[in-house]
Amino acid sequence: MLALLIGAVAAACSDSGKAPSTPTPIAAKPSAKPVSQQTPTAVQEQAQTAYTYNPLGRRDPFAPIIMKEEKKAKAGDRPPLERYGLFEFKLTGIIWQGFGYNALVEGPDGKGYVVRVGTIMGPNRGVVKKITQDKMVVEEKFKNFSGGTERKEIVIELRKKQEGMQ
Repeated sequence: MLALLIGAVAAACSDSGKAPSTPTPIAAKPSAKPVSQQTPTAVQEQAQTAYTYNPLGRRDPFAPIIMKEEKKAKAGDRPPLERYGLFEFKLTGIIWQGFGYNALVEGPDGKGYVVRVGTIMGPNRGVVKKITQDKMVVEEKFKNFSGGTERKEIVIELRKKQEGMQ
């Protein structure tokens, strides 16, 4: 009995020294006709039946996983005309050209800006609606206490020459 046991162990050890056999590849199922002889619609049907993707209930794989919070615009991030309140600007001059009037305004920083109809001014994003020979009208939209939108027109007049200065 001992001899049989030793013989079985020796036989098992001698098999482990052999190289493992290579797995046989699984042959793909051949189609009835070669791809070159199939009609284009048959190739499309074969491609469509191969795989379909249903995105229902799944997230977009290209959308970022972590969403960044929107930051409020700082005063330094805004254009110069939107950094200051409307009453901080001085209307220093009106220029008439073939296309209409343009206004020259001076900001609290001492810099001058050319403004035309449609320019956005002020922190509330007021829009210049009208420029005449002696004034500029800016319209601001804001929400009232009931949630409705109201419009407010702000008139900035051209400064007259001071007495004693000519």
